[in-house]
Amino acid sequence: MDELGGGIFSGVRVLEFGLFVAGPYAGELLAHGGADVIKIEPITGDATRWNSTIVHGEGRHYIIKARGKRGVPINLRNPDGLAIVHDLALRSDVIISNMRPGALQRLSLDYDSLSARNERIIVAEISAMGEDGPYGMHLGADFQAAAASGLAMSTANFDGDEPRILDAYLCDFHAGTLLSFGIAGALYRREFTGRGQHVRTSLYQAGLSLQTATANLFDAVDGWKREFADWMEQERPHPRLASQSRRDQTALIVGGFYETRDGHWITLGAGQLAFKRLLDVIGIEDPSAHDPDWEMPDDPRDHFTSLRQRIREIALRYDGEELRERMQAAGVPCALLSSLEEALLSEHARANDYVHSFDHPAVGPVLMPQAPVKFSRDRYRAAEQTPAFGEHLRDVMHELGYDDAAIEQLIESGAIAEELT
Repeated sequence: MDELGGGIFSGVRVLEFGLFVAGPYAGELLAHGGADVIKIEPITGDATRWNSTIVHGEGRHYIIKARGKRGVPINLRNPDGLAIVHDLALRSDVIISNMRPGALQRLSLDYDSLSARNERIIVAEISAMGEDGPYGMHLGADFQAAAASGLAMSTANFDGDEPRILDAYLCDFHAGTLLSFGIAGALYRREFTGRGQHVRTSLYQAGLSLQTATANLFDAVDGWKREFADWMEQERPHPRLASQSRRDQTALIVGGFYETRDGHWITLGAGQLAFKRLLDVIGIEDPSAHDPDWEMPDDPRDHFTSLRQRIREIALRYDGEELRERMQAAGVPCALLSSLEEALLSEHARANDYVHSFDHPAVGPVLMPQAPVKFSRDRYRAAEQTPAFGEHLRDVMHELGYDDAAIEQLIESGAIAEELT
């Protein structure tokens, strides 16, 4: 049942200055919920239109992240173009930007400038590293944030002798999610206070947030973490060696990936109870799970390394699906490793409405992830269509009070654009 008539964010107008991933993803999450997201793009076209281009002006990443938005090409360096943007900003509820820190200030689109004229405005920004500190004004993208925040080391995904960044853009997408959460919170508070606020996060902070389970330091038991940081700072060991050393200090569990007889990989276990059940299923008796009086040695790494090796040997006696069924029946968390393509096309994804298909007018049939949250009463569904270049220019300009003659003059002056060259 759709009680709002247009989605969970129906009635919210968002002006998006989104670049590449994080900012556009925050806008996309709001657009799925019915927000009127107006994406400002350069008069030469958004950069992602030319990223993995499928047809002229329609890139893979643009189609994904511009879903449900209205697109307006405006030249921010043209005084008339900037005046149009200011008019739009003051009529909006939310401004989204992941431009470099200071960019909104230079355009007089920052929170202080806009809130002086509209106290209800919410300005939401994502920076690479944050606004202060040694890296405060640095340029950066997902890869740099993953490296600086420790996430790249935590994933320990090395190719040969070099560190390798995961290609899932974890910092980018998590930062976009965090920003949309912040926007929702600011909208909620505004209902009580009547005032907007400045909402900020960064790719660096997103990287730290993704490591919350291990991103902590208790002086009582974590002296090794300070020693490890000092060693890294002074010795600069090879990343592979450093990662292994770090994992040797923390990997006192047997959960992880194990290869099976038919070439599948299965991930097993989570928590002490599942640990005992796992060993029971495969017939291993170990004091760490079965002896209540067992005391962990001062250095337990050898014990658990040996135990993991025994599990590896037994896992190779089973086919993947057979072992998965046995573990599930015993209440042990487990899953077979899948490729992204297998996951997208799986019966499980379809059954849970995790993906949806639609026909894009320029590129044809498309399969994409569904909006990632479900509501029982209100609409929150993945928007399907993405704006063609200049598609909504005249609609938005008419809403601002410009007639067609004025629009033509602005196109002629280079302040706005309607066609992609």
